[in-house]
Amino acid sequence: MRLISLLSLMLISATANAEVFKCIEKFGRAVYQSTPCKSGAKEQQLDIKADPAKEAAAESNLEAVQSEYESRKVAQDERNKELEKQRMEAATLEIARRNAIAQQEQADAQKRQAEALEQQNNYNNRPLYIVPSVRPPWPASKPPTPFPEPRRPRSAID
Repeated sequence: MRLISLLSLMLISATANAEVFKCIEKFGRAVYQSTPCKSGAKEQQLDIKADPAKEAAAESNLEAVQSEYESRKVAQDERNKELEKQRMEAATLEIARRNAIAQQEQADAQKRQAEALEQQNNYNNRPLYIVPSVRPPWPASKPPTPFPEPRRPRSAID
């Protein structure tokens, strides 16, 4: 960067010693050029010489501006690094927060599943009340009669 600025200063100082002609054309328009004016134009040669004191002052001013630019650039780079660091920390915290939420949701789902299984087990393990079936007092081969048979009186022989 400094090499480019020094080369540009050298080129500017080299052109500062060149001849400059001020030409005033027909309608009063002033034109500055490095070649003599065309015929019909009023010509005035300007004597431009480089002033070493002004050049030294311009160079010191340029160096001051460049050093200020570099220091600002370094400060901006440091701010950018700090901002990037803060963004990374914020992103890390956001990822951790989302991870915690996901883990909590997973734990809640597992708890609900365990409760559902427990309810199912309670349903399957509940006591069964079995009502005993009523057995007929007669044998299964003999159908019941609607009325009982009358009893015969007992005789002395029986």
